[in-house]
Amino acid sequence: MAVRSFTSNSKTIMKKNLSKFCAAVLLVVAMVFVVDVAVGKVINWMLPQISNQGDTGKTYYSLNDVHTPIVIVGSSRAAHHYVSQMIEDSLDMSAYNVARDGCFFSYNCCVVNSILDRYTPKVIIWENGTEYLYEGVADPLENLYPYYERNSWVTSTIREELPWTEYSRLNSSLYQFNSVVHRILMRYRGRNSFVDETEKGYLPLQPKKLKKALVLKHGEQKYAKLSKTKVERFKEVLSRASAKGVKVVVVDSPMYRLCDVNNKSAVEMRKICKMYGALFLNNSQLPEFLEHKELFNDPTHMNTIGAVAYTDFFLRQIRDFVNN
Repeated sequence: MAVRSFTSNSKTIMKKNLSKFCAAVLLVVAMVFVVDVAVGKVINWMLPQISNQGDTGKTYYSLNDVHTPIVIVGSSRAAHHYVSQMIEDSLDMSAYNVARDGCFFSYNCCVVNSILDRYTPKVIIWENGTEYLYEGVADPLENLYPYYERNSWVTSTIREELPWTEYSRLNSSLYQFNSVVHRILMRYRGRNSFVDETEKGYLPLQPKKLKKALVLKHGEQKYAKLSKTKVERFKEVLSRASAKGVKVVVVDSPMYRLCDVNNKSAVEMRKICKMYGALFLNNSQLPEFLEHKELFNDPTHMNTIGAVAYTDFFLRQIRDFVNN
């Protein structure tokens, strides 16, 4: 009898402990859910207030606010190579450079599509590396995570490019904003004293004394197969721009590196541009720049002296296309 009583008491205690444990787990889950929802609402409220403040704000601005007749999009090469004021003065239309460091093909497809949804610019200058249509080319999307389920182009691109195990986590605001929340908070805190250090989005790189002299080398060709997804996405963007009468210039600016200007991706890019009436310019191997390493701060980025010289050269290339 004593054994049965002990066993019965043990079971009762175990059930009570299990109930307490389950209640504690449910409480923790509920608290995490509440915090997750709260973080999402607070960050969503903050984002518009830091539009165009720093890199994080620049993404918000490019997706939601830019409205100039001329828009420059692309990665760091666009941000550092196209002088907005020179473009404005030459083409007699206001211009803004929304290019952001470390943001490549798929990111900029989302930017261009979002711009076309909001208004019809006169000209889009799209700095596009001619290797971007290959499978396997670096194409990070982390800077778009805060706009998942908030921007349809971002949502569809992330779902196409990333595995379900990754994008399913983006249903959590804590995960979605994890990499940018500190930058958003800092920008929001200093929003009233923020000074835009860009020149209408253009980021000049001051010439610097290099620790190691630049050496002109052949770039390594790592890729062989075109990405069907990226080819179709490129067609979609240019088709939408063409339908709205937007003039698009797709261009690869100078670099201090030798590469094949007729690689498979470049040839496909040129063909698609022709199909939709866009101007394609492969300027990566211009002798005028390859012969002057003093115009570069590193093999892929020109300094401000190079950028001014290049923007002047580029404007002479596109003036007739833009004005006709």
